[in-house]
Amino acid sequence: MSSSTFSPAARRLIAVAAAAVLAAAGLLAIAPPAHAVGTTYYVNSATGSDSAAGTSTSTAWQTLSAVNSRTFGAGDRILFARGGTWTGQLAPKGSGTASAPITISDYGSGAAPRIDGAPVATGGAVQLVNQSYWTIEHLAVTSNSGVDNFGTLSTDGTPRAGIQVRNTAGSSTVRGIVIRENHVSDVNGCFHCTGIDAHINGGIVVDTTVLGANLDGVLIADNVVENVGRTGIVVWDASYFTTNITQIVQSALSTNVRIRGNTVLEPDSDGILALGTDGAVMEYNVVRGAGQRTIEGSTMPASAGLWPTRGMNTLVQFNEVSETQLHGTDGQGFDVDLGSTNTRVQYNYSHDNEGGFLLMMGGYSSDVVVRYNLSVNDAWGGEKGIFTFSWGVPAPVKIYNNTIVIPEGSPAKPIYCDGDAGACAPSTPGAWSFTNNIIDNRGTGEYSYPGLGTNASFASNVFAGNHPASEPADATKITADPGFVSPGTTGSGFAVANAYTLTSGSPAIGSGQVISPNGLRDFFGAPLSTTAQPSRGFHEAAPPSSAPHLVDPAADWALATARSANVVVDTSGPLSNMAGDAYRFKRSNSAAGFVRWDAAPGQVVTLTTYLFNQAPSAITFVALDAVGGETVVSSTATAATPTTNGWAQRTITSSAMPAGTRSVEIRIGAVTSWAVQLGTIDIG
Repeated sequence: MSSSTFSPAARRLIAVAAAAVLAAAGLLAIAPPAHAVGTTYYVNSATGSDSAAGTSTSTAWQTLSAVNSRTFGAGDRILFARGGTWTGQLAPKGSGTASAPITISDYGSGAAPRIDGAPVATGGAVQLVNQSYWTIEHLAVTSNSGVDNFGTLSTDGTPRAGIQVRNTAGSSTVRGIVIRENHVSDVNGCFHCTGIDAHINGGIVVDTTVLGANLDGVLIADNVVENVGRTGIVVWDASYFTTNITQIVQSALSTNVRIRGNTVLEPDSDGILALGTDGAVMEYNVVRGAGQRTIEGSTMPASAGLWPTRGMNTLVQFNEVSETQLHGTDGQGFDVDLGSTNTRVQYNYSHDNEGGFLLMMGGYSSDVVVRYNLSVNDAWGGEKGIFTFSWGVPAPVKIYNNTIVIPEGSPAKPIYCDGDAGACAPSTPGAWSFTNNIIDNRGTGEYSYPGLGTNASFASNVFAGNHPASEPADATKITADPGFVSPGTTGSGFAVANAYTLTSGSPAIGSGQVISPNGLRDFFGAPLSTTAQPSRGFHEAAPPSSAPHLVDPAADWALATARSANVVVDTSGPLSNMAGDAYRFKRSNSAAGFVRWDAAPGQVVTLTTYLFNQAPSAITFVALDAVGGETVVSSTATAATPTTNGWAQRTITSSAMPAGTRSVEIRIGAVTSWAVQLGTIDIG
């Protein structure tokens, strides 16, 4: 039960170390600041002078103007004195490199250096435009112009942000952006904005709105964002299409985006949002109180806590989202929004969200897996459902082994179809399944869902408590009390999940349906059998004595839990180069890439690899624990066995995964794209 042992604050601290390892591994084409390269500059608002050299604490600059007037280069560091305050916009020039980014950070003691963008006309208090390889850390950022900037139905406000990084140049990519350990607060962004989509203003914004422009290698980690408008944290690539906005083009998406370990408190609208990304990972975040304000009657009045949209291959896990408010529609903690393909929502804790736990939008979305999540007192407003379908079914949808707790008196609808009669008709296209879930329903809400009797499948669920006439038919359902350890427990923090584990006499233990692939882990990290009947709900009360053996033939993405956008399945020949192996994972370009699988402490990972003039060191094993901490794991390789045309086969074997391991990433360095290929991956 390792995930419940850490507070959100502890999870953020561990994720800081994780980010450093991540950068050092070159996964996101980012490296930690290289002190031996470049120059360190100092800025002190109290004792500095703009006529000084700026290269020591005794010759520090004083104002933002001194910083903004210079163009910085690879490895440069701009350090602001702790305890100081600067008013205006921090907008330095220049770009770093993958091995030597430019860093904005702090020095000295006292409160974090404060950048107050109050007089900024538009944009970020800290702003970069068309600049790559920057790290922004350890700042306190605010930007409140002192006027009502929210907007109305007839007037627009001015876009404002705390920290903003933009790509405004077509056919270009902004790379290597790290924004970590900052405190962004009191940004009076707009809900209706002049000239931009209002979602891309607020606390931390990394965006491009130009067709052909992209982002690659964005890490937003361990920041605290509070009281901002409109959005807490957003990565936004509006060039997700080429000609038709309803057709996601994978090659047009931004890549290597990670949003992890952040805390977002009471934003005006959305908490955390990723649009136009491929392979984004949104994990270990805490969002509370999204949707504080709205403009009634507007075309987009609604908010959600944490959500991806117009993207592919998104992993949403280990997040806690609560108290999202409903304004006319939505109000869910989580949302798999329009144009989302292959999205996994797993191991999250959702509670007290007025609109429900999860919104799933059909339209041009597909392939959603929702597993091993906990929802407590969601959809308490009674307007939406804990699980809400909108615009039909983003088929296929697999919802399994979730635990849903509806308290007494709640009008929450456990499952709800939001839309017209066509979207909710029995003939609605799109098969979906609802399996091994526990719904402890002490409330009064009814069920309504698409595909009734035709495309909806219910099996081996627990429907306890109240039983409305609309409760789904399930030939293998259990209606007895699930036997929670401490039912009725509420509150914040992953420790609440312990209250909804199963006691020894629970009828849910060992009575579920075998699902393959099943994620291999429950909410708490306990292993799941691949052959024995599982427990129902998010807690595996009878785990096998050892973690299951996983063999991935690298033929598709059914077993991997995440990957970078540039890792693809290769079936090209001649197969003699690959010892007859017809399916392999490789990168589509020469940038670093990764694939992630579930794993457990003590397990050993064995790779069959095919290398062309590459050493085994091009491949790195990294273990990830339940809170995002990362450990590089050593490995050994067999001697090369030549195949044909200069290729060689090697078996590379990791050391045992360390204590606390929840998953393992195989990372391929930034070497020739086709020259490193992974065959069978054996985790056992």
